[in-house]
Amino acid sequence: MSIHSTDLLECIDLRNQAGEEEGRFPRRWYKPVTAVIHSQNGDKRVMKKYPNGVFPLSWYFRLLANHEYRMLIRADGTAFTPSLASRCSDDPWTITYRYIDGIGLKDAFRQSAIPEDFFVKLYASVQQLHRYGIVHLDLGNSGNVLCSTSGDPKIIDFGSALPLYLLPRSIGSWARKRDLLGVLKLWYRFDRRSMPEATLRFFRTNYKKNIFTPKRFLKALKRCLANPSQARQGSSPVAAIIGLFISLLLLTFII
Repeated sequence: MSIHSTDLLECIDLRNQAGEEEGRFPRRWYKPVTAVIHSQNGDKRVMKKYPNGVFPLSWYFRLLANHEYRMLIRADGTAFTPSLASRCSDDPWTITYRYIDGIGLKDAFRQSAIPEDFFVKLYASVQQLHRYGIVHLDLGNSGNVLCSTSGDPKIIDFGSALPLYLLPRSIGSWARKRDLLGVLKLWYRFDRRSMPEATLRFFRTNYKKNIFTPKRFLKALKRCLANPSQARQGSSPVAAIIGLFISLLLLTFII
C-alpha cells in the first residue's frame, strides 16, 4: 500500500491546554499532548502534539511525529485504526486523526464491557495489519487498544510501528510474532477463560515477560542508593545498577 499525503491543517496551540492538564495530571516532558477538537465540518478529531524543545530533541520529536503520521497513512483503510490522518501546516510536531469513540481496555474490563469475541477480532485485526505491511510493536500495552461503542477493537498509537518491508525476513517474522503475543498477553490478562486451549498453550510456551522496563530500573536504582552497603564491595552502587540495567536490556533483545 503506497503512502499518500493529505491536506495540511492549521492547528491550534496546545501549550496552554497542556499547562492546564499538567496542573491536574503531572505529565512527563517527553510525552505527547493530546486533545479532542472539532473540525470545521463538525467531526471530532484527536490532535497529538510531540514536544518541540531545543535541538537535537526538537529534531528527534519532529521525526517521531512524521513517522507516526506515515504509519497512520499506511494503515488507512482498515476498520480498526485511526483514519484521515493529517499534519499541521504551521506545526511539524503535531498530527491529527479522526476521533475513535470508545474506552480503554482497562475501563472496559472494570465495566464488564468486553464482548465475548473481542480478542478473537483483535487477533484477526492484527493479522490484517500485518497484511498491510505494518507491525505495531507495542500491542502488549493495554493503553493502545480501545473497545469501541459497538464493541469492536480499535488499535491506536503507531509511534513505535514499523513497515515490514524495511525489516529482514527473520526480524519481520519475530516482529509479527511479538505483535500476536502482545494480543495474547491482553487476552490472558483480561479474559483468559475464553482462550482456546491450544491458544493458551501457545501463549504460555512462547511468551517471555519483558524483564526490563524503565520503571523497574528506577526502582532498583533507588533501592541501591538507599542501601549502598548492599552493593558489591569495590564498586559504586550506581555503577552496579547501571551494569544490571544494561545486562537486562541486552537480555530483553536477545530473548
